[in-house]
Amino acid sequence: MSAFIYKSLSVLFFVLMSVCIKATGDNLPLFEVVFFRNLFALIPLIVVIYYLNLKISSINNYKLHFFRGLVGISAMSLFFISLRYVPLIEMQTISFSSVFFISILSIFFLGEKIGYRRVIAIIIGFIGVVIILKPDVNLLNNYSVLPLLASIFLSMAVIILKKILITNNNILTVWAFTLFGTVSSLFFYSDDWIWPNNLDLVFLIASGFLGFTAQFCLTKSFQLAEASVLAPLDFTSVVWAFVIGYIFFGEFLSKEVLLGGPLILLSVGYIFYRETVLRKKIVLGSNKQF
Repeated sequence: MSAFIYKSLSVLFFVLMSVCIKATGDNLPLFEVVFFRNLFALIPLIVVIYYLNLKISSINNYKLHFFRGLVGISAMSLFFISLRYVPLIEMQTISFSSVFFISILSIFFLGEKIGYRRVIAIIIGFIGVVIILKPDVNLLNNYSVLPLLASIFLSMAVIILKKILITNNNILTVWAFTLFGTVSSLFFYSDDWIWPNNLDLVFLIASGFLGFTAQFCLTKSFQLAEASVLAPLDFTSVVWAFVIGYIFFGEFLSKEVLLGGPLILLSVGYIFYRETVLRKKIVLGSNKQF
């Protein structure tokens, strides 16, 4: 199977995972959803680790794993709660803003340098974000700000992840994060937690396995081809989000997304292009971590 097929499947499975989370609505407390999402991804991960004979004892730099877990679970929680209130395509489009934050944070934490052209691209991208957010005095009451906040936390998680992967295996790193998410979500257990009904349980199980499968396909695609070659396929997530959001949730493309979305995607596309030219790997594939 080619790298392009693996990458395309990864993008589709990540969107379908979001659909499963969205389909549970607000029937379940947020951290109960986070718990089940991670638990049902942890099970196949353990099988893969056993099959590949990976040594958990080889994991190192626990402090970075811990901080990546904190900011990663924060991002995951914000993304999941935004799925309850924000149209799928709007959330998917805004999530690409993580690329801008990663570029900025890489200056301070990775010692990277960015040129004026990338700065211009970031500014244009943020203009697109502002158009979608429709900032006014009620901005803090605008649910669209949730995926933006999630993207900020995601960018921090990616920066930490880049440091972790210098000395850690990718699959074991995913396992460590998933285990952290499973255990940490239990600290938010309360009397509001209920056993999911049959349909919600199916969605939760599917979200875990889809998340795991998407991560596996993403890793496999990067083993077969350069990330820079595969990066444009990330944009198909917007198409999937629009089609699936319309069919299953009756969501329409708002004029704000129609105006601001292309600015975000064009900016991200240019940054991907510059990554290819400069042969860097600051942001490629970074908006898909969960």
